[in-house]
Amino acid sequence: MGAAANIPLIIRVGSKLFLMAIVIIFVHFLVIFALGKLFKFNLEEILVASNANIGGPTTASAFAISQRWNGLILPAILAGIFGYAIANYIGIGLAYTVKGLLGM
Repeated sequence: MGAAANIPLIIRVGSKLFLMAIVIIFVHFLVIFALGKLFKFNLEEILVASNANIGGPTTASAFAISQRWNGLILPAILAGIFGYAIANYIGIGLAYTVKGLLGM
């Protein structure tokens, strides 16, 4: 037997979460492609950076290896590790900032 679920609640909340995920992905691609073009990175570098941002160093390096972009394997690993080291703290700080702005 499966777990009990409130289907109307899942539909109501699920659609909001799905919309939030779409907005996050859209903003991610806008920012990463805008910065990539601003700093004159080629498409391969932008794609590996995006993968490192979303999946971390393991998936980004695997992606670079699978595409035979040998020069991007180490940068993929370093970008992913740097993201782990820095981005979590930025996210926590941003969450507290938004929470404060909303008066929560």
